[in-house]
Amino acid sequence: MVEQRRTPTGPQGACVHIDDCTMTSNNTHPVSAQDARTALTDAQLEACAFCRPDTELGILD
Repeated sequence: MVEQRRTPTGPQGACVHIDDCTMTSNNTHPVSAQDARTALTDAQLEACAFCRPDTELGILD
């Protein structure tokens, strides 16, 4: 899932989660595993530090 984060000062970079992560808000959008892999290579998106979708999808730094 991709979670869009908004603050009073405007949007922040999105965060990628695995589908059953409990650290998401209501502002998530389901994506395919391939789309999540692609999203995790984007510098403006980050992996959730709690559920670690990058590890789950086999993406290493």
